[in-house]
Amino acid sequence: MRALLVCAAPVPGSEALLPRLAADVDLVVAVDGGGALCLTAGVVPDAVVGDFDSLSPGDLQRLLARGVEPHEYPADKDASDLELAIVEVRRRGATSITVTAALAGRLDHTLAALGVVCSARDLVPHMVEPELEAWVLSPEGRESIVLSGADATLSVLAFGAPAVVSAEGVIWKLDSARLTPESSRGLSNRIDSEGSAQISVHEGVALVLAPKVAGRGCVQGT
Repeated sequence: MRALLVCAAPVPGSEALLPRLAADVDLVVAVDGGGALCLTAGVVPDAVVGDFDSLSPGDLQRLLARGVEPHEYPADKDASDLELAIVEVRRRGATSITVTAALAGRLDHTLAALGVVCSARDLVPHMVEPELEAWVLSPEGRESIVLSGADATLSVLAFGAPAVVSAEGVIWKLDSARLTPESSRGLSNRIDSEGSAQISVHEGVALVLAPKVAGRGCVQGT
C-alpha cells in the first residue's frame, strides 16, 4: 500500500502538486497543519494526525465534516507529528511512503523531518516538493535508483553515519565510495550526456536529492 504524508511546511507550488501526488497513492494522511493544505488543494485525506497546534479549529471541523479520521495527541510528547503519522500509516499497512510539504520553514524541523523519514527507510521513502525530490537509499529498503535527465543535478549525501555508495552515469563517478555526513563529496553531481544514472548504496543510509536547477535538465526517478 502506498501512502502520502502531507506535512505543514508548504512552499509555492505545493497546492498544485498535491492533487497529483494524492492520485498516485492508496492512502493520504495529513500531518497536523498539512490538513489545511489538503483543504486548499481540494484533497480529502483519510486521516489527520498531530497535536493540532498548527491546524485551526475551523479547518479541523471542515476535515471532520468530510469524514476525515482524527488522531489527536497531546502537545507535550516525545515524537514529532510526522513520526506519529508514520506510525499510523504502518498500522494501516503501508509498504511505501511519499512525503510532501516537509522541507521548508524552520531548519530544525527540516532536519528532524529528514531524520524521521530516514529512520523509516524500510518504507522506501520518497520526498517530493515543487522544486526538489529526494529518495532514501539503504540495504533495508530501496538499495538503488535510476535517474534520467541529461545534465540534471543531483546530490548523494550520507545521513546519520558513513555510507558506502556507487554512482554510474554521472560526471563524477563513485565506486563504492565511503561518504561521511560531514563530507560534501557527493554534492552537486550531474548526469552525463547519456542521460541516465544509477545510484546504489552498499552500506549505511544515503539521501539522493534532485533540485530543479535553472538551465539544467530535470531529474526523473524510477
